[in-house]
Amino acid sequence: MIAPKVPKPTAADERDAYELVTLRDDNTCQRCRRGCGPIARDHRQNRQSGNTVVSNLQCLGLECHIWKTEHPRDALREGFAVPRYAVPSEWPARRWVRTDLGTLRRAWVLYGDAGEIAEISETEAYDRMEGRAP
Repeated sequence: MIAPKVPKPTAADERDAYELVTLRDDNTCQRCRRGCGPIARDHRQNRQSGNTVVSNLQCLGLECHIWKTEHPRDALREGFAVPRYAVPSEWPARRWVRTDLGTLRRAWVLYGDAGEIAEISETEAYDRMEGRAP
């Protein structure tokens, strides 16, 4: 069955996506949270027409962005990249989340296109990456 065509994001939609990601990620590298260079809004799934959406973007510093590019398998396994065949909003991401006490911890999440974050278990994250999604 052929799916209905989804409209491409406009330039304004893409600007809004970049702004939402900057706010969601607190303009901080989500891999290391340290000063690893200038922050970039990285496409989790390689950039292609129509995929500059919030669920496909993350903030990474320059060093971590280079690491992601040079280690694609590790980036997939660690939740910083999305394979070409996957839907970014359904592919787990690894990031820092704030606890109720205000401290930070690493967690697996799913990103939404309105800037929301849904935390998932490590088991669910690996199940999704291995094609056993709920």
